Amino acid sequence: MNDDFLHRLRAEPSPKFLTALKASLDRQAIKRAQARRVLFRAAILATLVGGSAVAAFVAWKGMPAAARLAARTSSAQDRAHSKNIISAPNGGGAPKMSARAAGGASAEGGASAMPSVEPSASAAQPNTATDQPRAVFRVAGPTAVIVNAQDVARRPVEMGLLKAPAFTVTSSTDAIAMLCHVRASTEPEPAYADIAGASRRMLPAELEACRSRGIAHVAELFSGYETVVLARSKLYGAPKLSARDIFLALAAVVPDPARPWMPIKNPYRMWSAVDPALSEDRIEILGPPPSSATAAAFRQTLMEAGCRTFPWIAALEQSDPKRYERLCRTLRDDGVYVLANASVLEHLETYPNAMALLDYREAAAKPDALAAASVDGIDPTVESIRAERYAGSRAMYLYINKDRMNAVGGMANFLGWYVRSLDSFDSIATLVAPQRQADAAKYWALQDVKL
Repeated sequence: MNDDFLHRLRAEPSPKFLTALKASLDRQAIKRAQARRVLFRAAILATLVGGSAVAAFVAWKGMPAAARLAARTSSAQDRAHSKNIISAPNGGGAPKMSARAAGGASAEGGASAMPSVEPSASAAQPNTATDQPRAVFRVAGPTAVIVNAQDVARRPVEMGLLKAPAFTVTSSTDAIAMLCHVRASTEPEPAYADIAGASRRMLPAELEACRSRGIAHVAELFSGYETVVLARSKLYGAPKLSARDIFLALAAVVPDPARPWMPIKNPYRMWSAVDPALSEDRIEILGPPPSSATAAAFRQTLMEAGCRTFPWIAALEQSDPKRYERLCRTLRDDGVYVLANASVLEHLETYPNAMALLDYREAAAKPDALAAASVDGIDPTVESIRAERYAGSRAMYLYINKDRMNAVGGMANFLGWYVRSLDSFDSIATLVAPQRQADAAKYWALQDVKL
């Protein structure tokens, strides 16, 4: 092929050559368009499949561990029998839970209720406490009880030693009502409980309600103390505060200094404004979400103790309980209370004025880094907590339907694991274990409640 041929081909290409070249180019364009369409469709399909997988994974991981376990192990028999759950003349289902960012949460722990693993139940007055052949037991109570109970159940459930219990986060009063079968169930949450957690002792009227509905044997187990502290970096020493100082520093509404009987929006930004004897430092508290168990316990112990130092507010507990709760248990949301993150220790070391709201066991696990504040001259120690002298602590109880404990496999073992977890720092338990009785057999006898 010489230069003359190439020149003539470029200058005067033959019609046949042009036709073949055009056809070849057209075929290539069609193939490229088809390839692009295939790639585009494949990319869209991969995006949809990947997005669905990620969404499913996030939703599954977002469920509490106990709820995932319960969902895997709940049986059709449990769902069928849940239709026969309790009713009573007063009605009203187990309460729906809502996390309130301020004010005392109705569940005493402020967390949302665990997803129910049983469908809603309708009214059916039982004659005895054991006429419901349920294969699993239910634990109801404040968040501190439920968090510990879920952690206790996780390992035995995974090992196949225990069928996953059901959990309901609710107030102490409602948990005991569920134990005594005094609520109807028109809500998704069933109206019964076999173990009820409470931040107070059962009342005589509540025990009588249990007996009148066939729950003849209710045992009381003192499970420990829920305790919170305010701590700062050990570099700057332990703060010395009063319960009133803490309330005035962190409540959303406080008494007007000029007119102490009038509540006003909290104006305090400096500790010295709260009490001239305190340092001239800015008030800054890092803590968990207000809906958490630790924040709820803080509102109902340290804040409430300071709130009650104002006699006119303390009197509202009887005359206007809702107003009392709003005044005593509502955290301020104007930037003084800040949500903590992973760098809490670094922040506390950097800013001498900053303090963190922590669970007692969390603070006690870092003695070289944190110094917990004394309250009204009392340091938070195991001894002061057990002696019930430290204001940031409250006793927690379990009430057990003994007939169900004897009828449901694993329930007695669960109670044993629960109590032992409180004595171990290897668990996530947030309660401080009580002083055990010298006679362990007597402690575990689970005698009927005597009020």
